[in-house]
Amino acid sequence: MATVLIVDDDPNITDIFQIFLTNDGHKAITASNGKDCFEMLAKNKPDVILLDIMMEPMDGWEILSKIKENPHTSSIPVVMVTGKPLEEQDCEIYGNLFYDYLMKPIRRAQLCEVVRCALNQN
Repeated sequence: MATVLIVDDDPNITDIFQIFLTNDGHKAITASNGKDCFEMLAKNKPDVILLDIMMEPMDGWEILSKIKENPHTSSIPVVMVTGKPLEEQDCEIYGNLFYDYLMKPIRRAQLCEVVRCALNQN
C-alpha cells in the first residue's frame, strides 16, 4: 500500500482525492497548506505527493522547490494539481522538479492512473 500526501487548501478536493485513492488501495494523508505539508513530511515519507499550485501564503511552486531542496524528500515524485493551464515560464523554471500535472476537474481514473505511474517510476 502506497502513501499519497494530498496538499490542497480546498477541503472538498482533499476529501474526494482521499476517497478516490483509498478506494484504489492507497493510504491518503492530507495537508491544507505549506506549513502543514512540511509538518507531515517530517513525520511521514509519502510515496507520491499531489500538490495544488494556487494556495496562500505559500504557493505550490514554493512548496515544490523546498521539497526538492531537502535530501530526505527530493526523491518523492510530485504531481502538480491546478485549475488553469501551466504557464510556459513555470514549466521552464519548475518543469524538471515535478513528475506530472493534472488539470481540475480531475476524474477518478485519471488521478489513480497518474499516481500508479508515479509509483512505477521509482
